[in-house]
Amino acid sequence: MIQCRLIGQNIQRSQSPAFHNELAAKLSIELNYELDEFNTNCTKTLTQHAYQLFEDEIDSANVTYPYKEQILNVADKVDHSAERVGAANTLVKEHGKIVAYNTDYSGFITAFKQFGQSSPGNVVLLGCGGVGKAICFSLADLQATHIAIYDRDLTKMNSLATRLAEAGIDVICLKDSELEQYVNKADGVLNCTPVGHYQTPGCPINPKWLKAQKWVFDAVYIPHETEFILAAQNQSIDCLSGFELFFHQANDAFTLFTGIKASSAELNNFKQIQLAKLR
Repeated sequence: MIQCRLIGQNIQRSQSPAFHNELAAKLSIELNYELDEFNTNCTKTLTQHAYQLFEDEIDSANVTYPYKEQILNVADKVDHSAERVGAANTLVKEHGKIVAYNTDYSGFITAFKQFGQSSPGNVVLLGCGGVGKAICFSLADLQATHIAIYDRDLTKMNSLATRLAEAGIDVICLKDSELEQYVNKADGVLNCTPVGHYQTPGCPINPKWLKAQKWVFDAVYIPHETEFILAAQNQSIDCLSGFELFFHQANDAFTLFTGIKASSAELNNFKQIQLAKLR
């Protein structure tokens, strides 16, 4: 029996256990995926907790907000995806070693390619935490024309800008006074903050700023239609739901957990079942 956990905060309504347990059952794989709600501001405490889980209980884990950067301390080996992004959302024990991956990075690329937009164009990304980091690198690899980033935490925003610059990716850090102007001119606007989640409701920007953009993305998927997504839909802007990122990153993680990849037909059918649960 493959034992998996989701480590994070505010995860009680996460769809991850249902995704992994039901897909495993569908494919006749013995796997058990459970939530591990854990609250700490201390990296050492998080590291000790994760080590203990892998020592006593689990083979693999997903990691979500707010631990995606700190969890790298647990890894014996860091895959290219997590190393490039500087954050991980998946840990897998391989030959006795804990390996860190970032399936947010790969999952967003897959989701965007299936979305229908030919290119991201000029984009504004809100939120420079773990998922924001991953998606910035995804956007660069998807040939975004220009990336502007914003976060109220200036240290976090500048740190991400530095990391992107080291990878040869040019970005601009936006001030509060510049945000509206850049959002208005953007082709795409991405919310990678927790704002809009059922425990942190609201819209990350003034919804009146959404007018003529080509597309938006919201990393939040519970609820499925956030205030941000609804504001964009009201302006007939194409919307990429956080569910799409969730589904594709989860599928990539499932393959890492099990070594098995579901067929396209199996995945499409399973996707509709999972999506129906959010509506």
